Amino acid sequence: MAQPDDFDQWEADAPSDESHSPTGWDDALTQMEHDLQGALATIDPVPWRPPIALGPIPPELMERAARILEAQMHTIRYLEDVRQTTAKHLAAVRAVPAAEPGPHPVYFDLIG
Repeated sequence: MAQPDDFDQWEADAPSDESHSPTGWDDALTQMEHDLQGALATIDPVPWRPPIALGPIPPELMERAARILEAQMHTIRYLEDVRQTTAKHLAAVRAVPAAEPGPHPVYFDLIG
């Protein structure tokens, strides 16, 4: 997902032709929104690649781009929390001794 400073860099690297249509940016932002929603719903997300040759982002799309960036940052924090929780649960499962002869129930304290 995009990092905050990335937008400034892409804008600086993009051609400065004022004739660019906002349609390209609108399509790019729509794809970013779609990818962001998919990040929470897929196991193997497709890496995002910045759009090429769109020129500077039109002023009327800046607010939308900022909202997408904030949502991306929120999703990154959420996925990191999920990853840490999953790692703790995996560690708890691995801490259970190997199976002993006979049927013995095993309970996990996920709260403590």
